Amino acid sequence: MRKIILYIMLLCLSALRLPAQSTLDTVLKRIERNNKDIRAEQQRVAAVKAGYKTGLTLYDPQVSIDYLKGYPATAGNQTDLLVSQGFDFPTAYGFRKKVAGLKSTQTGYEGARNRQEIMLEAKLASLRLVYLNKRESLLLKRQAEAETFYRDYERKYELKDATILDLNKARLQLANIRTDLRLVQAGKKQFTQQLTALNGGKPVIMEDTAYPPQPALPVLDTLEQTIEAVDPTLRMLQAQQSAGEAEVRLSKALRLPKLEAGYRYQGILGQRFHGGHFGLSIPLWENRNKVNAQQERARWYESQVEAHRTEHYNEVKELYEKYSQLKDSYILYGEELGKLSSEDLLKKSLKAGQITTLEYFMEQTLFYESQDRYLEIEAELQRTVAELLKYSL
Repeated sequence: MRKIILYIMLLCLSALRLPAQSTLDTVLKRIERNNKDIRAEQQRVAAVKAGYKTGLTLYDPQVSIDYLKGYPATAGNQTDLLVSQGFDFPTAYGFRKKVAGLKSTQTGYEGARNRQEIMLEAKLASLRLVYLNKRESLLLKRQAEAETFYRDYERKYELKDATILDLNKARLQLANIRTDLRLVQAGKKQFTQQLTALNGGKPVIMEDTAYPPQPALPVLDTLEQTIEAVDPTLRMLQAQQSAGEAEVRLSKALRLPKLEAGYRYQGILGQRFHGGHFGLSIPLWENRNKVNAQQERARWYESQVEAHRTEHYNEVKELYEKYSQLKDSYILYGEELGKLSSEDLLKKSLKAGQITTLEYFMEQTLFYESQDRYLEIEAELQRTVAELLKYSL
C-alpha cells in the first residue's frame, strides 16, 4: 500500500513538470551536464560508495612457522607450523553488509541533494535574468520615448513655447531612465557571469523575456506530501537512521567472541604431530560501551528525521502561503494597472493642454512605478514557485 501511495505521489510530481522546452530549460540542461561541482560530487559519491564495499570480507589468513634448534645437539630440533583464519561471529557479516548498503544509499541521496541545490541556484539566476531582460526591454522603450520628448521640449524651449523648468523635468526624467537602464544591464552581466560559472565556464546566452508556463499547484497538504515523497534530504536522513539501527545490531554482534580456526603441525625428535586449530576471544574490554554509544547515535538520527519533517513542513507551508498571496496580488495588480492612463493618452492630454507638464510627469512616474512593481511581483512569484518545486529539478 505504501508503495502505491508513493507511486501516485511521484506521478503527481511528474504532472507538475513543465511540458514545454524553453531557453531556460535548455540552459538548465547544459548546466547539469557541464557543472564542475556536480561532476565532482558524482565522483565523490562513487568513491565513498566504493569505500563502503571494503571491509566486508574475512580477515586475511595467517601463516606462522617456528624452527627451534635444540641444545645440546642431542635434544633435537623442533618445527611448528600454524595456518589460521580469524573471523568475527558469523551474524556480524550480515549486519556489516547491511550497514554498508544503507550508508551507500545515504551517500547517494547526499549527492542528489547537492545537485538539487546547484540546479535551484541556476534556475533562480535564470529567472532573474528573464526579469532583467523584461525590464531592459521596457526601459529601452522608455528611453527612446524620453529622448524624443526631451528633443521636442528643447525645440519648444528655443521657440519660447516651454519654460526651463519643463525642459529640466524632461532632462531629469531621461537621466533617471538611463540610470535605471545601466543598473539593469549591470545586473544582467552579473547573473550571466553567474550562469557561466555554473555552466563550467562555458558562455551562457539568456535572452528570454517571457517566463516558462507556470503549473497550477495542488492544495498545500497534497503538495507537501508529494514533495516529501522525493525530498533527498529526508531520504538521506532516513537512510542514516536505518544505518544507525543496523549499526546497533552490528555492535551487539561484535561483542560476541571472535573465532579462529586452522591447521597446526609440529615436528620434534623425529616425531610429527598435526591437527586442527581452534580459538576464540573473550569479549571483556575491546567493545565495551560501544553498544550504548551506537544506541545514543541512533536516537540522535531519529530526532534528526523528525526535526527535518517539522522544518520541511513549515518551510513548504510558508512558501505556499507566500505563493498564494503573490498570485492574488499579481492578478489584482494587473487589473489595476490596466485601468491607469497609458502613455499615449497622457501625451494626447498634454498636447491638448488638458494637463500641465508637471501633471504629465507625475502621472508618467506613477505609471512607470506601477509597471516596475508589477514586474517585481511577477518575478517574486516565479521565484517562489521555483523554490516550491525544486524537488522536480
